[in-house]
Amino acid sequence: MQLRPVDDANPVQRALRSVVASRPGAWVSKRVLHRLDLLAHRLAPGRTLPSQWLAAVPVGMLTTTGARSGQPRTVPLMLAPLEDGWGVIASRYGSATPPAWYFNLRAHPQASLEVDGVVHRVRAEQVQGPDKERVREAALEYYRGYTAYEERAGGRDLGFFVLHPERD
Repeated sequence: MQLRPVDDANPVQRALRSVVASRPGAWVSKRVLHRLDLLAHRLAPGRTLPSQWLAAVPVGMLTTTGARSGQPRTVPLMLAPLEDGWGVIASRYGSATPPAWYFNLRAHPQASLEVDGVVHRVRAEQVQGPDKERVREAALEYYRGYTAYEERAGGRDLGFFVLHPERD
C-alpha cells in the first residue's frame, strides 16, 4: 500500500481523519477501530488493516509484554516512519490517561512490530526534546489529529517513543 502524507490523501481519507480527530469521532474510534484492525489481522495476517486502508495512514501491529501480567499483548498503532525505526505516540485519542501499551513498553522495552506483513524485533526508547519533536513532526505528516489529542489530553505528556529495529 502506498502511504500518503496528509496533503496527498484523497478527500474521503482526509474527511475520515478529521472525524477521528474530533471528540465524538475519537470516542467511537477508541472503542471500534482497534477491534476492527485486530479482527482483520487475525483473519488475514500481513494484509492491509482497515484503518490503514480507510485513512491512508501507516499502521503496524505492536506486540508488547504486559507490565503486570507478563503476557503478550498486541495492539494496532499508527506509525511515524523514521530513518532509524518507527515513532509511536501514546495519545489514546487525547485521553487523560495513557494506553496500556505505554506502561508495557516502559516496563519491557523489547517488543515486536509487524509492518506490511514483516515482523521486526524492536527496542522502544521513550524520547524527549528534539527526538520527541522529530517523532511528532513525522506523525503530523500523516495525521494532523495529534494536535487535537494534545489539547484534549489536559497537559499530559502523550508519551513519544522510537521503536528501533534490533539487529540479529
